[in-house]
Amino acid sequence: MIRLIGGPPRVGKSTLARMLLERAGLPGCPTDALVSMLQHAAPERGVRHGAHPDKAASALPFLVEFLAAVADGLDASDPLDGYVVEGDIVTPEAVAAAVGRRIPVVPVFLGNTGLTADGLRFAPDWLDGADDSVYEETAAWVSRRSRELRDKCAAGGHVFVDLRHGREQGLERAYSALVARS
Repeated sequence: MIRLIGGPPRVGKSTLARMLLERAGLPGCPTDALVSMLQHAAPERGVRHGAHPDKAASALPFLVEFLAAVADGLDASDPLDGYVVEGDIVTPEAVAAAVGRRIPVVPVFLGNTGLTADGLRFAPDWLDGADDSVYEETAAWVSRRSRELRDKCAAGGHVFVDLRHGREQGLERAYSALVARS
């Protein structure tokens, strides 16, 4: 089973993936690696890092092929055999495409609908050297993307965990959802 973790930047996707590695022993890959490879090896495909609106859509066919390759390497007879894929290109649309290809996935989406500039400062290297206005704009953007994702998840029946009211508790809920649904 492939556990998919999606959501906007800075909401805890990598932390949740690390929890699955440390507690359940599941290996994984951040989609940043796939994006980097495509950005450098096939720039004409338009897949690149950043917060542009077409990032997930342009990466979708590559992500689904990657998931298919991962699924081919899993032992379907072993319920403990699994893999984790996390990143901001993991979207409800990617889940639908994977399910359409009969790729065994269990998705969880993270968000923070009330992220503040101070909340972003827990990882200062991400916006290193930025002024307060950049932190404010970025926090508003992540909150807006989280609300949009929450609504898409509700419409598609996907688990969405809002970390607005407690990061640690929310990550534990997301972890439990990924482990219980496999």
